[in-house]
Amino acid sequence: MRSLVVLLLIGCPSEEAIDPPITSLSVGESTLSWDGEVTLSWDGVDVLRGAGAYAELDAFGGRRLSMPFGEPVLGEVSGGLGAATQVVWTRPGTSDEPELRWELTGHESGWVAELIVRNTTGADVLLTQSSPLTSSKSTGALLPGADPEQLRILDNGSWNILDFVAEIEPGTVRTEGFGSVLPGELLGDSVSNWNHAVADLDGGVGWVAGALTTHASMPVFELSSLPPVGAPNSGFTFFSATSVYQPQAKAIRPGESFRSERVWFRPSVNPAGGLERYAQAVHDDRDLVLWTERGHRTPNGWNSWSGSGSSGGYGTGIDQGVILENLDVMANELRDWGMDWFQIDDGYQPAYGDWSWREDRFPDGPAWLTQQIRARGLRPGLWMAPFTLDEDSETALVHPDWLAGRTPLGMAAGPDYEILDLTNPEVLVWIEELMTSLTVEWGFDWLKMDFAYYALFGDGFADPNATREEAWIGALEVMREVLGPDRYFMGVGVTGLNYGLCDTFRLTLDSMPVWDHQPEDDPNDSRTQQGLKPTVRTAGRRWYLQDRVWANHPDLIFFRSGADPSWPELTFAEARAFATFVGLSGGIVKLGDRLVDLEPQAVNVVRQLLPAWKKSARPLDLFEREFPERWHGRVDEPLDGVEGSWDLLGLFHWGLNKDLTTTPYAVIPDSALAKDFVVDPAELGVVGDVLAYEFWTGDFVGEGTGPWTVEVPSHDARVVSLRPRPDHPTFLGWNRQVSMGGTLLSEVGWSEGLLTVGFAGAAGTEFAPFRWEVALWAPPGFAFAGVEADGVTDVVVEEDGAVVRVSFDVATTGPVELRAAFE
Repeated sequence: MRSLVVLLLIGCPSEEAIDPPITSLSVGESTLSWDGEVTLSWDGVDVLRGAGAYAELDAFGGRRLSMPFGEPVLGEVSGGLGAATQVVWTRPGTSDEPELRWELTGHESGWVAELIVRNTTGADVLLTQSSPLTSSKSTGALLPGADPEQLRILDNGSWNILDFVAEIEPGTVRTEGFGSVLPGELLGDSVSNWNHAVADLDGGVGWVAGALTTHASMPVFELSSLPPVGAPNSGFTFFSATSVYQPQAKAIRPGESFRSERVWFRPSVNPAGGLERYAQAVHDDRDLVLWTERGHRTPNGWNSWSGSGSSGGYGTGIDQGVILENLDVMANELRDWGMDWFQIDDGYQPAYGDWSWREDRFPDGPAWLTQQIRARGLRPGLWMAPFTLDEDSETALVHPDWLAGRTPLGMAAGPDYEILDLTNPEVLVWIEELMTSLTVEWGFDWLKMDFAYYALFGDGFADPNATREEAWIGALEVMREVLGPDRYFMGVGVTGLNYGLCDTFRLTLDSMPVWDHQPEDDPNDSRTQQGLKPTVRTAGRRWYLQDRVWANHPDLIFFRSGADPSWPELTFAEARAFATFVGLSGGIVKLGDRLVDLEPQAVNVVRQLLPAWKKSARPLDLFEREFPERWHGRVDEPLDGVEGSWDLLGLFHWGLNKDLTTTPYAVIPDSALAKDFVVDPAELGVVGDVLAYEFWTGDFVGEGTGPWTVEVPSHDARVVSLRPRPDHPTFLGWNRQVSMGGTLLSEVGWSEGLLTVGFAGAAGTEFAPFRWEVALWAPPGFAFAGVEADGVTDVVVEEDGAVVRVSFDVATTGPVELRAAFE
């Protein structure tokens, strides 16, 4: 992990001439300088002025000890982020005040700030707040761009409690009084959980900052732009990366030290790329080994909740018969195409807190049921809410001493359940035994942990010096230890606290089988809306976590309409558009329909997402549209034998949208008309001639450098691949998997007039036939001379100029090799 720091003193006295003291440190285009005030600049332009750090003691609003203090020293460090140079300021401790040590470390990936508090007094030091990076209230400023009206702030959840939505706010956002009701009196008008990014619509330097660690707090990133607005370099007059220690102040014992969270920050001309750098920094700093890095592919599956009973799914209305019926559909229609996980959700247990199995619903028990799932070639998963209890559950009644109290904020948020005291040793033993039952006795390989976030409202812990985050992490570490590296752990809620502990995370509120949002949702409050587009809004703004921190889970795909007849009907095109978003997100593909009710065309769309491409496309118009319309992905890790790399461009016509480049945001009305999108390879950084091919229609878009126009119907989507144009025949595209070769494609080879395309085949069924279509391309001077294929039947060839389309049925699931001859 992290190595010891070795400090190198500078400016030591000697009889020789003394070099001027070092007052700056450069890493790439950024420079940290100090001369009474600490400043970070980018390519010679100041971005952060008056930088510092602080520790707040005794009580909220109590003593605040600030840094920098005195002259710094330099040192060399190494660790998860690689070798770097470090600048360290120390504020000496006394019998009344602790020692503070402020470390700023320059890495190739970005800068890292950390504050260490060492108790030099003879009594406990009570730490209420800390910030390893802040700006001076009098002279400091964060200066990405010159005009706050042209700045856009992306958060990753906000205000410590609104973690289920990611918002984009203008730089001039104002929040009146909200922070005063939260512990610590957060002062920013924008308060982002975990990390934030700032983009300048005028094209100036942006900013990205985020927490690398969350060991004892839930860091937030505060920004305010106070009048006068619009003055040159007015920027944000208040910035702070703030940790508030809850439910009680953190006691530091005499002689002990306490480290703040490590905060990563970086000016960036491309904030989207900066967010990806940040997520990679979390991965590297924590030495994460992701599920895919452990040799597994991204899971895909179904859960029995299926969007709740009120939405037309099963909800808690499940039993053994329901599970077996849907299990057979998955095994018959989707297993061989890459769907391999089958999860049982809420409804099997008698009560929250009593995690046994109801014999009236599951007479053969869980071990028998997991055997049935495995016998069909699938892996079993189970939903559970292990930190919450019904007040009349047997566990709550027998062990009232296991229950935590609630903070005032927790009571206001809704006392739906009792919550466990996660610092109680007996509770941790119970959780360990529960996980052992789930894995060893019952045989499940996947745990979905739900409603756990209620535990963050706990108070009155058995360990009075544990923060809510320390309690959470300690309990998850117990669970992770029992689950081990080869069982899948999925979390829901409080994003950053799950980094490094969960293999996947649901990024949003529950999706619902409706396009815009449920009719009862407030149309003016995006934070509470549920539907396919609200899921895109939040999940799309967290794309950068995919395959860096974990596998993203953008929740369930639906093809049915909601059960309530007052809900607008979900069309097939809308369902396919959302499925396309999921397919390009690189995360979990998970179905929310009753499998027994799926239509053949819906089955085939799901097949065309499987197995999931593990990378994520990036939203190109992230700061321009509420629902991004243009997504760019690069398949830069092709399988052995596949030529080169290629680009993917996802194009979405969401209908009703907002223009985020105006202040206030302007509504873009819904439209039934198709929309023309320009496909310009040069705008994507693609150099040279390419071959452009669309996935859903099978259209050959064009060859060369473009640009071309692609029409997207209203409430629909298209995916265009851009492959380098070789001087010989090659694979152009297909209708099998949406990345068009990012998975399944095992070989594309050209030798002596023969083009060989190898891939993993899967056979359609009587219920849902699937006609494979593979498109080949040949430059002038090459004539198609015939095709042979192993493992396929009913081969049909159509020539359309330079494009040769080969369609066929796959006879049996297994390897397929297609050999096309050209003269």
